Amino acid sequence: MKQILLVDDERVVLESISKTVNWHACGVTLAGVCKNAFEALGAIKQQQPDIVITDIKMPVMDGLELIHKVREFDSHVEFIILSGYGEFELAKKAMKEGVRHFLLKPCSEEEIREAVAGALKELSMRNSRAESNKTERDELLEDQFRDFTDIILDYVQIHFADDELNLKWIAKELVFLNEDYVSRCFLRRTGLKFTSYLNQTRVMEARRLLDNSSVSCEAVASIVGYGNNPKYFAKVFKKYTGYTPKEYKNS
Repeated sequence: MKQILLVDDERVVLESISKTVNWHACGVTLAGVCKNAFEALGAIKQQQPDIVITDIKMPVMDGLELIHKVREFDSHVEFIILSGYGEFELAKKAMKEGVRHFLLKPCSEEEIREAVAGALKELSMRNSRAESNKTERDELLEDQFRDFTDIILDYVQIHFADDELNLKWIAKELVFLNEDYVSRCFLRRTGLKFTSYLNQTRVMEARRLLDNSSVSCEAVASIVGYGNNPKYFAKVFKKYTGYTPKEYKNS
């Protein structure tokens, strides 16, 4: 259940509102009452209420300054302003701070309940927008990493024979992103680590060459990207096929 905090320098008003309103029926719990803006500022930082009902005109720090200071560290609090006759200019300034709900003293329980209901609706709408924005951001990131992963996949298919090809180079020179981030995204998209995908691509081409030509195993190792390291090529080839290149060629 959402929490609400009351702020007013008039003790009578504070007690009247806090004790006469059925807060549970309003859909909130009363987090506390504060007799000035300084006390309220500390309570808001500590208790993080969802809604604050505050008097607009208080000594030393008024309701407007309280709202402004709270906005500096928490933009999610919904404020309801208590104002008296002749305080319209202050109310207009509060509207510029994003306040949409006002109560004119003296106010009835029904008026307070309506204002709280309006504030709760604002919170709900804001949360819905935030969730929608988060979904859109997630979808955008998904599209972005799908795009650069496709670039990597295509590049490997063409340049797998480059014996200097590695993830560090791919991240820095091809997609211009952090290597760890590229590694995580590639794994998430393909289910494979980059090295595994590169080795699989090379082994697939090696099998094709061994099946269809008289090229030596050593030459195949060089052609598919293992340079002058036929022993490592043989180790990788056996890992993915169960045979050494020579066994595969002679089978």
